[in-house]
Amino acid sequence: MRVLSKPAEAFGQVLGLAIAVSVVMTAGVATAEPVAATTWLCHPAATGDPCDLPSDTTDLGTGQVDTPIRVDEADKPVDCFYLYPTVSDQVALNQDPVAQPEVQSIASFQAARFSDVCRVFAPIYRQVTLPALPVELAAGAGLIEVGYRDIENAWNDYLANDNHGRGVIIISHSQGTLMARKLIREHIDPDPELRERLVGAFLMGGNVTTAPGSRTGGDFTSIPLCNRRGEYGCVTAYSVAQNYPLFSLFGNAELGLLSLRWGLPYGPGYQVACTDPGLLSGDDSPQPITVPSAPFAFGIISILLGYSTFPDAPPHSDSTWTSTASRASGRCEENNGHHYYRISVPGPDRLNEIPLFESHLVDINYGYDRLVSIARQQTQAWLASN
Repeated sequence: MRVLSKPAEAFGQVLGLAIAVSVVMTAGVATAEPVAATTWLCHPAATGDPCDLPSDTTDLGTGQVDTPIRVDEADKPVDCFYLYPTVSDQVALNQDPVAQPEVQSIASFQAARFSDVCRVFAPIYRQVTLPALPVELAAGAGLIEVGYRDIENAWNDYLANDNHGRGVIIISHSQGTLMARKLIREHIDPDPELRERLVGAFLMGGNVTTAPGSRTGGDFTSIPLCNRRGEYGCVTAYSVAQNYPLFSLFGNAELGLLSLRWGLPYGPGYQVACTDPGLLSGDDSPQPITVPSAPFAFGIISILLGYSTFPDAPPHSDSTWTSTASRASGRCEENNGHHYYRISVPGPDRLNEIPLFESHLVDINYGYDRLVSIARQQTQAWLASN
């Protein structure tokens, strides 16, 4: 670990205006009390599970409607453990442990399409809320540990009561990925038995680090980045961008503010991972953005989606899911110290990028089915060897 570099210090100053607002919004909020038991957002036994949606999809590019047969929970051979990103609009330091509408929306948005492959377990955790995040990044107020304790407890709960030796896939994004990096680093990477159960990890938009030119040597010692089709027990990780940012929260190990606050590796001795999903899936064709047709719960994220991802309104159809008419091609590139999966988006579905975040909101939904295909191939390979 190291102190913040000068670029990171400059980046922290960019947050100054947001900090002033956040301090006012979060002033006087009490420190979160311990939560006795796991509250599951998604669980195979739950009703109205936002992670368990039908997979019928309308492709606006081809007009084709795909209606796959639903897979019963009992027939899913592995599990997924999903940690959602920063999404809570609550005016508090940490999210209350309840299934707020925006939390349910993001679970459907990011995790539900994986449910054809796995039983999905997703704990509600007391994440650092959107209003409080600038305070935590600037001052290190200790809010992260509140949510991380919930995740540790949920992971141990899952292992004790639901896993029964089954393979497991970790899925996460943004704040969820920072939590997943910490969870894997502390609980799975050093444990040979748990490493054997790891089918794969999709750690999206959260600055997974390795040693330069290596598949390990940053966050993890034994769990590598994936680098071939059908490889299991490895990490898929990248952040999506269209343009080359000068400063960003993502993609640059030098600008390590997020990793610093989570107690994770960062700095010039590391690089941020970018694994090529085309290579890992065997499909390097241009990809759509695929989202639920139901509207995202109103709030900060839905407003940002309206601006950055779907300025002409989100794609919609009568199916549960809709894929955009246009496709984007991409590849891993490095520029200005940032390592991104850089996409080119022609056609009508423009992406206006958010400064400091780029195309962060579609890290999973761009090429969504390709990620699910990677998970399916990893599952088949893991089952064949166990």
